[in-house]
Amino acid sequence: MSNPSQSIAPSVLASLVALIKDWLQGFVDALKTYRHLVATLPPPHPNPPLPGDFPFSNLSEVFHWVQVVDDTRMHQVNHNYPVTISLLPGRAEHWEPLVWAIHTGNIVLGSIELDRRVYADQSVVSIDPLFILETMILAVTLRQKLIVSSRVVMIPSPGTDQNAWNEIFEVRRADANLVVRELGRRTTTSQPRFCPTCRTWLPQAGPNFCLEHLNVSIILLWYNSTQIHGLIQL
Repeated sequence: MSNPSQSIAPSVLASLVALIKDWLQGFVDALKTYRHLVATLPPPHPNPPLPGDFPFSNLSEVFHWVQVVDDTRMHQVNHNYPVTISLLPGRAEHWEPLVWAIHTGNIVLGSIELDRRVYADQSVVSIDPLFILETMILAVTLRQKLIVSSRVVMIPSPGTDQNAWNEIFEVRRADANLVVRELGRRTTTSQPRFCPTCRTWLPQAGPNFCLEHLNVSIILLWYNSTQIHGLIQL
């Protein structure tokens, strides 16, 4: 999909982004209101007024507005942009990320890449409609792809033989790897797992390899299993 700045005039893009943010913020406000005021009553589904299966289904809206192009108001341009939030679920067995993209046609206005290990964990970060909507508002504001993931860092304890480890959950910009929001931390004194290939500390949830080397291990397991199967056939 293309870069929005290459296909939509800056003034039109700014108006569209503002409308999209208002649309998403309306859902956020409605969700918070329902959760605060109707906490004791079961709603028709968990996340009114959103579709019952959101964020695991698409969400669409069409934005119309009139742009005045001169001070006399004699020249006006009608704009009409259908916008959709789409989910690319990835392959769970390969621990591929879940990706939500908000786009008009083939123009992506923002996206979220969620590390499947964070999704499998959810003890620190709850992956619910409110989280997806608020993160999507940030992605659209920055007009960037945002990555939701965690990393493990060791915290030395001077004067003691015991170290601690922090698993830091955060949102980063994909273009510059800059942290834009920290979501939480989990501290442990038990040494975490590490990838046997590159010795990188691993999050609490997920496979026994880092994601970079996971596919290599899957290919090796597949190759070994086919070789053993061939020997059995002989």
